[in-house]
Amino acid sequence: MEYAQVRVTAEVLARAFADSPITTYLVPKERARTITMRGFFISGLLDAHKHGESWVATVDGAIVGAGVWLPPGAYPPGAGRQLRQFLHILTVAPVAPGALFKSLRYLRAVEAAHPKVDHWYLATLGVDPPHQGKGYGGRLLDAVLPRADEGGMPTYLETDKERNLAYYARYRFTRTEELSPAADGPPTWTMWRDPVDGI
Repeated sequence: MEYAQVRVTAEVLARAFADSPITTYLVPKERARTITMRGFFISGLLDAHKHGESWVATVDGAIVGAGVWLPPGAYPPGAGRQLRQFLHILTVAPVAPGALFKSLRYLRAVEAAHPKVDHWYLATLGVDPPHQGKGYGGRLLDAVLPRADEGGMPTYLETDKERNLAYYARYRFTRTEELSPAADGPPTWTMWRDPVDGI
């Protein structure tokens, strides 16, 4: 993904995650949720532009999906990277001020569960709703999974949609944990994929 595509890609991801259980819990109002998620994804895409990889799926030149990956050793981010990400998110905090504190609670729980061994981390995978179910998500996974296999490196992700467990299982991801960071909030599932032997 080119740097100039960051804002458009963030818009696509914001639409892809518009019905995410966690985002609807954190930011119930739709307009505020769209603005907040756009800022969140811009932050993640800019970080991956320097420290990882972002891949996009296109249709007739238009971006319809994206996968954000961090290679082994790129997670967790250091203090400088965390500060830069936080500052980007802070710019949209006035739109939904209560969401910031609730999201930090989720972030802490997710970070605590993150594996400490080297792995590829699928930080984000999303496809614009009109283009979902057409194989674009699989292409974005295939941008890294074969290389992970070749390097003997496992892969890790989180999802807050239970139906995604079966989707990722088709790519050999196995559910590992169910996290419940807030008593009144939705769960998050963690998934792990060992590399294919003999690649």
